[in-house]
Amino acid sequence: MIKSKFITMEKTTKNLNGVMGVTSLARNENPEIGSYQEHYINESFGYSVRLSNNGAINMSREIAQDYESLPNSITNDRIEKVASTYRKI
Repeated sequence: MIKSKFITMEKTTKNLNGVMGVTSLARNENPEIGSYQEHYINESFGYSVRLSNNGAINMSREIAQDYESLPNSITNDRIEKVASTYRKI
């Protein structure tokens, strides 16, 4: 059996406001993080976010949903965790 190193991800607009908000907060933690472009449901059923600077970050659905319903509940620890997933693509 041959496994592809590329995983197909589905583009989505679910939790758009939450994903964009968390991305903005993560950029405050790491200025290398670019602006939101689009996001996908990833293999962990969270979100992978494509950024304007040929970069990407990952976040859970929970943090995006929490941002939409209770933005003040998002702790700095959670934002730092998202910011730490930044990578160039």
